[in-house]
Amino acid sequence: MKKQLLSTVALAAILMLSACSETTTANSPKNEKNTTVKYVQNAEIQAKGMKQIKGLIGDVKPALMGALKSDKTGIGGMEMCSTSAQEMGKKYNASLPEGSKIRRTALKYRNPNNKPDATDVLVMTKLKADNSFDKLLVVDMGDNYRVYKALPTHKPCLVCHGETKSMSSSMLETIKAKYPNDLAVDFKEDDFRGVIVSTINK
Repeated sequence: MKKQLLSTVALAAILMLSACSETTTANSPKNEKNTTVKYVQNAEIQAKGMKQIKGLIGDVKPALMGALKSDKTGIGGMEMCSTSAQEMGKKYNASLPEGSKIRRTALKYRNPNNKPDATDVLVMTKLKADNSFDKLLVVDMGDNYRVYKALPTHKPCLVCHGETKSMSSSMLETIKAKYPNDLAVDFKEDDFRGVIVSTINK
């Protein structure tokens, strides 16, 4: 953690000395126009976004690990993700400065409320291809910035996001009942799971 923080600070210092941007255009999801993503290097926004992202992780992770530890079936952890984590996210957003918010999304999402938009899809596709969980990407959206942090699939997550053939029947039934259109299964440890996105208004 300290090493990652030091690397972020060092990168921030370098980026303050030079400003550059990269634009990517690709086809967005079905029935949508082409989407252009403007990547920028902005040390101040990157640092603000990472601080907010780490704050949310710090709130949610202990609660999730506690739920998984207390219920070995994993169903308690899934329940926590589907209810408590959503509420914790709302509460955390309410504590952020005006014009800032945090959300989660994924290419293979479970909760329809976390469905990605066209920009999310392009950025996540890039992060997945880069295969780096240390990289932060900053996107200029015009009236705001988005800071994207990739998340890996950790071993405890596999209890409800792993291969369906290895899941218990009770878990599969619970997922199907809560999320009939679920996409978030058949992951392996260290796979790209999704992102946390910090949005910061200009």
